Amino acid sequence: MNCLASMDTSKPSDRRVLGTQFTPCSHLRSAGMYVFNDGSREETADEYDSSSYWCSKTMKGFGPDDDMVGGRECRDPSRSCHEPL
Repeated sequence: MNCLASMDTSKPSDRRVLGTQFTPCSHLRSAGMYVFNDGSREETADEYDSSSYWCSKTMKGFGPDDDMVGGRECRDPSRSCHEPL
């Protein structure tokens, strides 16, 4: 079998980002929230997100449910601590 045949050749823009269709939790905070943005760029959640996130309830990188805080993770309505905007 050719090793290249099993590689994913789709572009990142072709892949569905899990969780982006849901509203983020109202307690999600990121460093990017405090940086001026004139609105000329559309913000997207991509798989290489380098933002620092924390929960305003715990003030840590882990939410009240002890799971990680992140741009995609905190859009999951099945999390016990999720409170949509």
